[in-house]
Amino acid sequence: MPYIISKEKLNKFNNLNNYFIITDFDRTLTTAESEPTMGVIPQYLGGECLEKRTKIYEHYRPLELDYTIEENKKQQIMKEQKYSIFHTKNENSFSSRKSMKEWAKESFTLLTKYITKEGIENALLDANLYLRDGAKEFLQEMNNNDVPVIIMSSGIGNIVKAFLEKENCMFNNIKIVSNFFEFNNGITTINMDKIMATSNKEYIRIPENIRNQIEEREKALVFGDLIEDIKMIDKEKLQNTLTFGFLDENAEQNLERYKENFDIILTGNDNFNTVRKILKNKEENNGNKLV
Repeated sequence: MPYIISKEKLNKFNNLNNYFIITDFDRTLTTAESEPTMGVIPQYLGGECLEKRTKIYEHYRPLELDYTIEENKKQQIMKEQKYSIFHTKNENSFSSRKSMKEWAKESFTLLTKYITKEGIENALLDANLYLRDGAKEFLQEMNNNDVPVIIMSSGIGNIVKAFLEKENCMFNNIKIVSNFFEFNNGITTINMDKIMATSNKEYIRIPENIRNQIEEREKALVFGDLIEDIKMIDKEKLQNTLTFGFLDENAEQNLERYKENFDIILTGNDNFNTVRKILKNKEENNGNKLV
């Protein structure tokens, strides 16, 4: 059963034509058991690539999920820990936000040595990557109703796009804002100056061509599995935003913090069919049908 914290705000969402969607990808559109897009290639290749990526992931993920640690304490922990897999210089000199971005940079530095366009296609054939129940139908319904969907992922945009194409749900209304590798003459590159990490989504500017599609829409739905995902939406728009939080990991420990930050919290067996039911009931009560 979902926790609907803000019924009053839910009641304001009366018109599908008046809002847009911003959603995280990893473990939001995909299941909690799915491999994050950053892990798809290492899992496929195994060996040194998987070993190094696992060290990076196991080092930062527990801190990312632990909301019992105050932000300034996390900063101190990160400064004290020697987390660098590649033994980079000045590894203790970063703030929490910069530290998380540095972890992301280390992951992308690692992947540039291994990832290829063909490798992505091959890795997705057997990848442990699955959409949440109802996610495909939800995206289809949003496309049918011309509701813009922005996927903002701190993972790998190439994999997000290829996976949605594989699942036949890379609809025309979907735009992906993420980290994209470029492949030219056998050389793999990525712009390290514009890396999106979990902790800096609030500073990532949505491209102008995408902003133009949503500027006339007054309300937004935001979906994420981390509290930081709420920062995908501009602060001044939060009062007209309905936020959905998928709480799968450390659920008992983090429930109260999620209640403080999200309008609707989805736990246990909740999925996008739950979201569809909430919105469908709301729309039908106001004379509009979602499907």
